[in-house]
Amino acid sequence: MTTSPRPLAPTSATSPPNDPPRWSPFAALGRFLLDPRAQGAVLTACAALVLFARAGANPLPNYDDAYYAEKAKQMLRTGDWLTPRFAEAIRLDNPPLFLWLMAATFGLAGVTAYAAVFWSALSGVACVALTHRLATRLGCPPFEAWAAGFVLLGTGYFLKYANHAMFDVFLTALFLCALLAYRRAWEGSATAWAALGVFTGLGVLTKSVLGVFPLGVVMVHALWSRRAMRSVREGAWLAPLLAVAVIAPWYGYQLVRHRSQFLEEHIAWLLVQRGTGSGAEAPPLRPFGYLRELAMTYWPWLPLAAVGLWMSAREAFARRGEAADAWDARASARLLVAWPLVVIGVMSLAREKKLWYVMSVFPALAMFSAHALAAWWPKALARARVTLGGFAVATLAGLVLAFTPWGSAPVRRPDLQRMAVAARSLVPPGERIAFLGGNYWSVAHQFVFYSDRTLVRGSDDPATVRAALDRGGWALLSTGAYVLVSAADSTRYPPVDAAGEWVLVRLRPPAGGRD
Repeated sequence: MTTSPRPLAPTSATSPPNDPPRWSPFAALGRFLLDPRAQGAVLTACAALVLFARAGANPLPNYDDAYYAEKAKQMLRTGDWLTPRFAEAIRLDNPPLFLWLMAATFGLAGVTAYAAVFWSALSGVACVALTHRLATRLGCPPFEAWAAGFVLLGTGYFLKYANHAMFDVFLTALFLCALLAYRRAWEGSATAWAALGVFTGLGVLTKSVLGVFPLGVVMVHALWSRRAMRSVREGAWLAPLLAVAVIAPWYGYQLVRHRSQFLEEHIAWLLVQRGTGSGAEAPPLRPFGYLRELAMTYWPWLPLAAVGLWMSAREAFARRGEAADAWDARASARLLVAWPLVVIGVMSLAREKKLWYVMSVFPALAMFSAHALAAWWPKALARARVTLGGFAVATLAGLVLAFTPWGSAPVRRPDLQRMAVAARSLVPPGERIAFLGGNYWSVAHQFVFYSDRTLVRGSDDPATVRAALDRGGWALLSTGAYVLVSAADSTRYPPVDAAGEWVLVRLRPPAGGRD
């Protein structure tokens, strides 16, 4: 039996129903901008352009950058990767993971400022990508996840330290990896709990007890969500166990090989004295010091972060009965609120306060800001325009940084840099240089790294330095110390080079002798 064909529906002469929809480049661009995978890829590319545009453009500054870089250089040159050294002396105040990475980069690319900051810049790129990924995993819509990554990339303080040869941005990347593992562990994965422990252990190997914070945040969140016992049954016990397994070899080696020095430098000085202010004239506690620093520094995002925090806190403290089996908006809000509460709360109890110590909260602040931005621009068209504009701004900023001198930071301590270069060319390798004229540590890091010579921290007695010069040695002196050492006889101890307040000095060669 045959059937008659189904009659066609009435059609319009202008829009035949069987014709495919017209392709619109604006519609395609809008769909692209709201695709989380595309957003993540473009955000990562923009972050790489911005953060590597001027990586290593300036010499490493004194204090932390040059100190860590010198330790890494000594690991490479001595072949002893377990015992950090500075100026020929063992220094056990810092764990070795970041130093290992820096030393490996020195071995591949040479001992340069770029190689020193490479891992910080790469970690900055990773932090932007991981922030976007974590926001997506916490249930944020595509625009909000994009905004979180963009805000972090547009945070001046974060950008600054992503171009320093310091541990903090790398530690922040490990923190984000740990929270992503926890989000996966919530779904019942014992492997994810083990990964959380590994990332925590790597954090401890990066910056000692500051690496433990992911476990603290996770513990508070699990208790708040009434899932502590369930988490233990699902494998949460693996996290601290794996963390200890990661840190035990290096810490155990130091306790066996350098027990007294390790306890004195790493425990007594680094953790106890710097944390509590004991053993010296204690600075004021300033319990709201970090909040004050953020209020002064976290611009232009501070108002948005405050609004986003308030919105997240309302969701976090909402009453909805018992704990949910599946991750929901309240679980995300509680994690975001617990994150800075634990880190800043604990660190506020320490007397030694530096804002980079709490660098790991900057992704959380970026997510708060993104939450407020998403509420501000609820319509899809506006979000697409903002996203396109944000990518354009980030790309333009990266190109400006890469191809123009605009925004270049001035060289810090150019006088000290010049003296280090002069010492490298004038002082024979292996010779030590006596120092007199101020705080040794405010000079030694940069000078030692760039001169490749050992600066000796001697007594404050000019006669001792004069005796070293009489034996054919060299000295780096402040202008005031030079007057005391030369004792008005500058012809006997002529300046070989001078810059700013510093003078490089040696004994005048005998007449007819070679310099």
